[in-house]
Amino acid sequence: MNINDILNYYEDVKEDFKFQGISSVRIKIMISLYEGPKKTKDLRELTGIPASTLLHGINELEKQKLISRKGEYFFLSEIGFISTLKLVDTIKTRRLFKNTKKLWLNHDIESIPQNLLMKIGDLSNSNLIEDELDDMFHSHRTYLQIVSNSKEIKSISPIFYPDYTETFARLIKENVDVELILTGEILTKTINSLNSEDLNEFKRLLSKNKLKIWEIKEDIKIAFTVTDSSMILGLFSADGIYDPNLILVSDHNDAITWGNKLFDYHKKKSQKISMEYFEQFS
Repeated sequence: MNINDILNYYEDVKEDFKFQGISSVRIKIMISLYEGPKKTKDLRELTGIPASTLLHGINELEKQKLISRKGEYFFLSEIGFISTLKLVDTIKTRRLFKNTKKLWLNHDIESIPQNLLMKIGDLSNSNLIEDELDDMFHSHRTYLQIVSNSKEIKSISPIFYPDYTETFARLIKENVDVELILTGEILTKTINSLNSEDLNEFKRLLSKNKLKIWEIKEDIKIAFTVTDSSMILGLFSADGIYDPNLILVSDHNDAITWGNKLFDYHKKKSQKISMEYFEQFS
């Protein structure tokens, strides 16, 4: 994510920072120095701050030992760099919640580990897909469209949709690499929904490692897919029911990386299914 993105994100959430009494000028200077030293002219071009105001902000930051200067260049001190790391993360997190608040309020987040909640700002470049009265299947259709155009799919699911099983069966036949983490109940439902041809194809591709399945024993409260090009996240409501009307979607590299870490976290807690497991369904 480049500095211009962060500066634009800050414009979205700067009122929140003003509420906390943090100087907008100083924040913009620190963010602008995040990727390396810059001259006053560079800072002015990046931030759009008038020269006199900019110099006042620089002096304040120098007094606090957050930035230093060498010749014509200003740069973050060690303390300034660490502070800016946290600042950038906070801006990204605020932007995420500003744009996708409906997904997070009154929804269960227990299946997201704390280390990834601390990096939730990596999802800041996401869109909230919401079903409307005139389009009740918008999120469902969006999900199917994304996975149908993917080359690699990793999915965690405690919910069952026949459409998803049919789509995955078709994609596996087309040599798309698929990894699934399913609860025991959903695993059984998925296998029972397959016709004999698809079941045999699942077993064949499982033996060739084109399909990998894990069973997770715990009661997970997240429906989640990460592909080679996108990340899709759905949550359960606080009452324990999956909310099919809202999904978070992103094609940003930060979100995809975050998604792969979430998948790996749950994979470590799951048991890999062997081909022999399918024999009971023959």
